[in-house]
Amino acid sequence: MEINQKFKFLEGTFDTLTDKMLCIASDNHGTVELCLKEEGCGWNIPIGEIKLYDSNLYVDFKATMDDAKKLGDEISRRWNECANKK
Repeated sequence: MEINQKFKFLEGTFDTLTDKMLCIASDNHGTVELCLKEEGCGWNIPIGEIKLYDSNLYVDFKATMDDAKKLGDEISRRWNECANKK
């Protein structure tokens, strides 16, 4: 399935059958993001963030980072597994 997007420096569509989803945790930026990795492209395109705390405190990010990464990895695994079945 082709998904249209509108990002500042990116044009085109994502193909849900060939593009892979990754979970990228960045301690420096304080984020755990779900990203799409287009085949043949070196960029990881962020499409969502996993945030398991309701404050904007770094200490809360650190306390939940491992679990957020586990959840992101599970979401990515299911996305990629579903694409492989089609």
